[in-house]
Amino acid sequence: MNKKSFMLGILAGAATGAIASIFLTPKSGRELRHDIAQKSGEASVILKELAYNTNELLQSIQVLGTEGTTLLKDVSSDIMESVSKWNEDMEPEKKRLKDEIKDMQKTIADLEKTLKKDAK
Repeated sequence: MNKKSFMLGILAGAATGAIASIFLTPKSGRELRHDIAQKSGEASVILKELAYNTNELLQSIQVLGTEGTTLLKDVSSDIMESVSKWNEDMEPEKKRLKDEIKDMQKTIADLEKTLKKDAK
């Protein structure tokens, strides 16, 4: 969402609400003018607070985005290091398992030869 259109929407909504509340109350001209002056001052304060809070929110989102990106890079790096270390640690095990599989295949081949001799 565009910041400009968001702020314009908020301002339009606030102005519409203020105008509606002023004109829907039955008062004399003097009271109405006094209320309009008072409400416009209050609206100005509210709009300034809203602008400040919106700015604070945007800054917080920017900081969060930056910190999130940094954290994601750190976690990704840690995971890659862990996987790399695990691969290094598993290399001797892989070799041992390959050797055991070769021994098993040799044993199976020897047993098949023995069974073939016995079958004759």
